[in-house]
Amino acid sequence: MSGRTPIGRLRHRVTLQQPVDTDDGSGGTARTWADMVTLWARIEPLDAGERVDAERIEAAIDHRITIRWRAGVTHAMRFSFGTRVFAIRGLTDREERHRFLDCLCEETAP
Repeated sequence: MSGRTPIGRLRHRVTLQQPVDTDDGSGGTARTWADMVTLWARIEPLDAGERVDAERIEAAIDHRITIRWRAGVTHAMRFSFGTRVFAIRGLTDREERHRFLDCLCEETAP
């Protein structure tokens, strides 16, 4: 998908979420996620690989999630799609025209 993204290709309903850190009562914080907005998006698998996490091998699948341009999206946010969760790792305004935002994401455990 190079260049333009036709609106008709945004066929997945994803929810953009932001982190909410609250006091856990033990001197630390507990992170939960708050829904911000539900958007039309295109989800494209890019690469599959493996990563080591806590001495376990886990699958790491990278995706590009394309949404209509939206100011304020950051690397701290994530997308949910049904039971799947995608952590935002990179952001690109491909045409630098504020029409679409490509979010490079890693699928993570919910």
